[in-house]
Amino acid sequence: MKIHSNVYTILIVFLFLIQQIISGCSTTVTKGLQKEDLRKIETDLVSQNLFKNKCSLCHELPDIDGFSSEEWTAIIDYTHDTKAARKFITLEEAEKIKTYLKSMS
Repeated sequence: MKIHSNVYTILIVFLFLIQQIISGCSTTVTKGLQKEDLRKIETDLVSQNLFKNKCSLCHELPDIDGFSSEEWTAIIDYTHDTKAARKFITLEEAEKIKTYLKSMS
């Protein structure tokens, strides 16, 4: 009986170690992907908020699907080229908004 108990104990410890090794490997592999995904989501949210908050200062927000990527680039460039717009939005913010709108259209 004692031999079976030792075998079961060794087997359980071995299975526990294997489980730890496997879970550790999967965490290491996916950790980088999760950080990358989180950065992209954060960037998208910042850009979306810039679009909503900055563009709505001067006009009603247009339908994003109403324009192609190229049209959005031209629209943002044209809009940001005005003296009034430069008071409310930086070139960097305009670029983030352009990237967001292009990714959504």
